[in-house]
Amino acid sequence: MSTNTDDRHALEQIADEPDNEQIAYFRKPFMVVWAAVQESSSELVEDYGLSPELAQLWVAERLRQVADSLVDRLAERAVAHGMSKSNVSRAAGASPTNALRRFPRLRDLDEGRIPGRMLIDDVLDSLD
Repeated sequence: MSTNTDDRHALEQIADEPDNEQIAYFRKPFMVVWAAVQESSSELVEDYGLSPELAQLWVAERLRQVADSLVDRLAERAVAHGMSKSNVSRAAGASPTNALRRFPRLRDLDEGRIPGRMLIDDVLDSLD
């Protein structure tokens, strides 16, 4: 069996698991993110006088944007390493037939172009 066939089978098995079983794989990282939202939002409350609820929303939205950018980058990297677009879509919870709609930047890879910078690049650069 090919790697893509093995991956497809594994993704199908994961999708068939109950939600609580799937959540167990990302519960711990979510707890870290939730704690980070709380901590960062408290700084916004102190620095700007923003209400705690809106501060949490502001931070969580920015994290969502960065996470979306990270998902796109990881999809590009997976395809560049030989993973099928169908499996990339499956891993992202999208229909296998909609890979290019879900990840339009993959068209650049198909056409031999290097996709441009993304929000995740700016965030990673700020860590230097």
